[in-house]
Amino acid sequence: MAISNARKKANRKWDEANRDRYWKCTVRFPAEDKKYLAAAATREGIPVAEFIRQHVYAAIEFERAFGDLD
Repeated sequence: MAISNARKKANRKWDEANRDRYWKCTVRFPAEDKKYLAAAATREGIPVAEFIRQHVYAAIEFERAFGDLD
């Protein structure tokens, strides 16, 4: 189903208003890891992007709490 012009305009308006609130980060994984990431995210009932974000934030919080363990 095609996106209406009104929806495109609304999306563009939101993007412009919120552009500086987000940082777009492209992450690449080996193709064979896709099924594992997707399955893990599905088990938790969240999108893959949210699954990755949660794990990155968990690593940051761990480092804040315990510092560099090397």
